[in-house]
Amino acid sequence: MPPGERTAFLEEACGEDSELLEEVRSLLAHEESDTVFFASLSERLAAAMVDSAPAEGGTPDEGDGGGPSPASPRFAPGTVLAGRFRIVARLGRGGMGEVYRADDLKLGTSVALKFLPRALIRDRIARERLAREVRLARGIAHPNVCRVFDLVEADGEVFLTMEYVDGEDLGSLLRRIGRLPEDKAVDLARQICAGLAAAHELGILHRDLKPANIMVDGRGRVRITDFGLAAAARAEDGGPAVTGREAREGTPAYMAPEQLAGKEATVGSDLYALGTVLYEMFTGRQAFFADSVAEYRRLHETQIPDRPSTHLSGMDPAAERVILRCLQKDPLARPASALEVAAALPGGDPLSAALAAGEIPSPEMVAAAGARSALDRRYAAATFLAVVLLLLLAARLAGELGLIQRADPPLEPAVLRARVLELLEDLGLEPGDDQTEGFTNDPAFPRINWLAFREGQLWGFLN
Repeated sequence: MPPGERTAFLEEACGEDSELLEEVRSLLAHEESDTVFFASLSERLAAAMVDSAPAEGGTPDEGDGGGPSPASPRFAPGTVLAGRFRIVARLGRGGMGEVYRADDLKLGTSVALKFLPRALIRDRIARERLAREVRLARGIAHPNVCRVFDLVEADGEVFLTMEYVDGEDLGSLLRRIGRLPEDKAVDLARQICAGLAAAHELGILHRDLKPANIMVDGRGRVRITDFGLAAAARAEDGGPAVTGREAREGTPAYMAPEQLAGKEATVGSDLYALGTVLYEMFTGRQAFFADSVAEYRRLHETQIPDRPSTHLSGMDPAAERVILRCLQKDPLARPASALEVAAALPGGDPLSAALAAGEIPSPEMVAAAGARSALDRRYAAATFLAVVLLLLLAARLAGELGLIQRADPPLEPAVLRARVLELLEDLGLEPGDDQTEGFTNDPAFPRINWLAFREGQLWGFLN
């Protein structure tokens, strides 16, 4: 039954039994995941058997990891949509849509167009998901994230427009060459970390990070693409934004165990997926491989992948350590951020990389950058002793250098008080009730500038 007709049919068939309705939906979701996986596998095998060339470039296939599809293209080259976008060629096809390269006739530039499958054009959930992808992805402005421009509805089609990347998706690249040289793998890994960190900094989870959703252009620059499953890290009430059946959406080979179990999806879930991608980049092998969703769930929850060094002799221990940290079953045992992963890679210094790229490092990047080392004990002891001596010297000199001591009054206060009384008596005046005495340098205190004795009274001008 076409997906657009299922909702009404299920609601009528299940009646008021909401538990049954939810169970059937869950079973269908699992069945669809298996179907997409097996279709992907068969397409990969067919592509390998006929030794097909990889896609020319653009954005990655939607879930099939690259490779040509036997189905004919939906649009012929030269087709103009919305009076503006002229189709050039299809770049990829998968369960969630098709991606085409097109010329933007208005701006005179190349773009990529992502279309919903025809069966889902009128599906409310699919349309909402496409709109959410545009809303979330277009807010991420980073050189390692594919830019998303707009959502267009025209000519009976619904599609989004995004940056065209003239290159190859990482999945296709790995199938073609096996694995990346270690220095190249480190370089691309840092770029992936930077793009992922940019999304996380805005509170956005990718939730489907995998080689097929990472583009590498002709200059070796990475772009993270396909935010179709992206979601906010936290809900408006501060609780988890993605749990239950929604948390299980994604590609099982790269999903964290808590996602496959339907628990909360977090930044740690994206970092687990990052670990599986890095494992594949450095070794040319998937960290986990199974033939069903249930088997993937078991592997992710119970199995520890082989150490990367067992597949790659001479691998830098730093790279192996950070990959295995990302693949920890407990989310709390994984690195705290993608920037921490970048800093732990061989020669990692994300701060210098950001400055070289002309970016302003965030506080988190500054905190994660550089090595941490302890202060030499002898130097620390000498510094502490010097501070203590300076404090003692300051306390000793405080009494001698105070303002009162520097003024050095010639007589004691009691003597001065007696002289004032004598002066008043000589002038024939009685001391009044408004008396005060003391020493101050407060400029707001009245100061006597001039005194005169006139008609039995003491006169003066005060500041």
